[in-house]
Amino acid sequence: MKKILSSLSFMLLTLWTVQAQNITLDPRVQKGKLPNGFTYYIQHNPKPANKVELRLVVNAGSVLEEDHESGLAHFTEHMAFNGSENFEKNELVSYLQSVGVQFGGDLNAFTSFDETVYMLPIPSDDPEILENGFLVLRDWAVGLSFDEEEVENEKGIIEEEWRGSLGFSQRFSQTLIKTLLAGSAIRIAFP
Repeated sequence: MKKILSSLSFMLLTLWTVQAQNITLDPRVQKGKLPNGFTYYIQHNPKPANKVELRLVVNAGSVLEEDHESGLAHFTEHMAFNGSENFEKNELVSYLQSVGVQFGGDLNAFTSFDETVYMLPIPSDDPEILENGFLVLRDWAVGLSFDEEEVENEKGIIEEEWRGSLGFSQRFSQTLIKTLLAGSAIRIAFP
């Protein structure tokens, strides 16, 4: 059984590593580094027309959390939609919906073991909307606000997400991850 778990663990980690490296292996991707140290990737996609998908990938996930910080990266991801330096409270979602971006379907984010990814697909045929898209990425990177009322509201939302994930599949995945990665720094956000 230990051999099977060890092999499975190796395969899972290999798949995660290969998936993360795919973007740099694709010859259509242009890569560069900004003066502030941010790395960027650009790939032309003709479809859908007049759209650009901006993504901010933050090298922070649950692997960097201490036990007393469990879930902090995920919580921060949620707070990114609840106010920032340039978009107060629900202003960001309202603005993006006004330019045709749907929250959840288009506009979204996720947190994994080693990264938090924010996805922002916006129209590319209006320079002002495109400029505001980069402003959103800037705020997600360094301009989040943690309004006390919004923090309290978001706690309830995250607790509901957790309750909704208490089914067999989630429990099995958590048990498998705990077993396969026992002793590593990787942990899951919920007990």
